[in-house]
Amino acid sequence: MKLCGATVAVTGASGFLGRYLVRALALRGARVVGVVRAPERASDLLALGVELRRADLAAPESLALAFAGADAVISNAALLSLRPRAWREFVRTNVDGTVHVFEAMAAKGVRRAVQISSVSAYRDYRPPVEEDHPLYEAATRGHRFNAYGLSKALSERAAWQLAQRAGIALTALRPPGIYGAFDRNFTRVHKLLLTRTPVTFYPVFMRLCLVYAGDVADAAVRALENPIAEGKAYNVPGDDLSTWAFARAWRRAGGRAGLCIPLPLPYRRIYSGERIRKDLGWRPRPYEAGIRELLEMESAAEYTGRRALP
Repeated sequence: MKLCGATVAVTGASGFLGRYLVRALALRGARVVGVVRAPERASDLLALGVELRRADLAAPESLALAFAGADAVISNAALLSLRPRAWREFVRTNVDGTVHVFEAMAAKGVRRAVQISSVSAYRDYRPPVEEDHPLYEAATRGHRFNAYGLSKALSERAAWQLAQRAGIALTALRPPGIYGAFDRNFTRVHKLLLTRTPVTFYPVFMRLCLVYAGDVADAAVRALENPIAEGKAYNVPGDDLSTWAFARAWRRAGGRAGLCIPLPLPYRRIYSGERIRKDLGWRPRPYEAGIRELLEMESAAEYTGRRALP
């Protein structure tokens, strides 16, 4: 679809990845509708020309109102926490919430969607993981250790089923760990490790295919623009580099860091990005470029006294 002039609604628009998504869409000339629980907390998005509409994943009728007039929806809102959370919390937000989103799309006649899924949805790990690798099954027992991955698998399965039923052209994106400005998960942990003490132990031999939030947003935009992406799932991995390489890039980009002592921690997760590279011409940016941008954004926020836009 042509994004210039099109109306695209984004759930979770005021969140970490959501802010990157709305900016990428606005730069393509789209009319962006930010679907958020608390518009008063996202007033900075108005500077991008984003229209804010109040809705809650638990209230299907509010979602239907928010999607009125939308040509496409990016289903982005989800629960992700590094702290243990009850399985039911993940079901309520990630699974039930996705069902409500797609039911609301069907009710309003939306015919194009992108679902932000995750590589955590894969059932097991046999490298390199491609998109036809099996996801968690619905019969899998949920507990706090697999809660996020299982909920994302069930969420994506529900999205495919409901999209097929309603005639919605769907693309699912499966990023690994995402880093970026104002991230409360990986990026926050990384900064704590590097800056809390003058000397810190930092893992080497850990490879996670981390991807910058701006690159995930770029993947979503490319998926909407290119019909070849309809009906497909895509891994959205960063380069196969170590967290130690990330720390080195952090320093080169100007990030504050203490002395790092290598801590051997062999752990590797490789996800194939061949499909998205071939179909959409997508490429992740180098760590240093992504880190430099996130540091600039956070610095701007400190200077202005408000949360900066990505």
